[in-house]
Amino acid sequence: MLVSDLGEEGLLEQIRAIFADTASRIPVPIGDDAAVFDCPPGKQQVWTTDLMLEGVHFQRSWLTPGELGRKSLAVNLSDLAAMGARPGCVLLSLALPLDTEVEYVTDLCRGFSAMAREVDMPVAGGDTCRADKGLMVSVTAGGTVPQGGAMLRSGASKGDSLYVSGFPGSAAAGMRLIEAGRSEDFPGLREAFIAPRPRLDVGRSLAALGVGAGIDISDGIAVDLRHICRDSGVGAEVRLEELPVSAELEQACGQWGWLPWDLALGGGEDYELLFTVSETLTGQVASLSRELGVPLTRIGRITGADTGTVLVDGSGACTEMPLKGYDHFRTDG
Repeated sequence: MLVSDLGEEGLLEQIRAIFADTASRIPVPIGDDAAVFDCPPGKQQVWTTDLMLEGVHFQRSWLTPGELGRKSLAVNLSDLAAMGARPGCVLLSLALPLDTEVEYVTDLCRGFSAMAREVDMPVAGGDTCRADKGLMVSVTAGGTVPQGGAMLRSGASKGDSLYVSGFPGSAAAGMRLIEAGRSEDFPGLREAFIAPRPRLDVGRSLAALGVGAGIDISDGIAVDLRHICRDSGVGAEVRLEELPVSAELEQACGQWGWLPWDLALGGGEDYELLFTVSETLTGQVASLSRELGVPLTRIGRITGADTGTVLVDGSGACTEMPLKGYDHFRTDG
């Protein structure tokens, strides 16, 4: 059955049923003109929104509808993680071509619901509309942080150490393998692209430590580090030999002739956290890494603004950070 056969109200009834288990956790259940939610005293709200467009962010052949639903929420949760926020509630909106199968929509919503349950986040509403070309998923996610406790891009200081979580470059490698029809050779890399793990526990723990600055690397280290440097008024150096590389990523790069650092700096889609900490906190970051079971790797340091953003190779030679990473509006590659 197509969505055009079922109609909007019929489709909404099926979607509401999927998210019915969250109704008791929000003051006004799905179906009213707007969502209503509670904000605890002494907390600040944090909101983020993202679009996922067919043909821009994904192809339907790359992932199942359930995987698309899960990832649609995960990329927003990554933004909350970068602020050190605790998830609150979320809104899901869909623009659907008329020839979309109803089962595709309900499977997408089930994947979205499963991700929401993983992080204890009620779905509070959303919208649906017709799309003339391509499916679009729009997510708006809210969370809370202690008053004045958000982790910002503007908090880096000269002398801070620069860290990254996980293994940047894995998602970009996974996408390339999917495009080449060889993702089954490296399932961990496919998962890194299809099912990113938002670092919510890492983000909240770092914010509680009082780290300097934080950002999620959805567009690649080169682009997102520049955001920190710009907003903090600093420079940075990244040591190529310190960039963490998983065994699977190293194997894939050797087989396909890719450079791990090239993928990490410019690949994007990692949804890991890039953050700065003062030297006095490096020991606590190491303890946090062991406690959470998440690699947190020192990859460089924050410098003065006059030095710019540079790469340091194994010989100690410095070069300017290349302008790599995803930009929706650049057309020069």
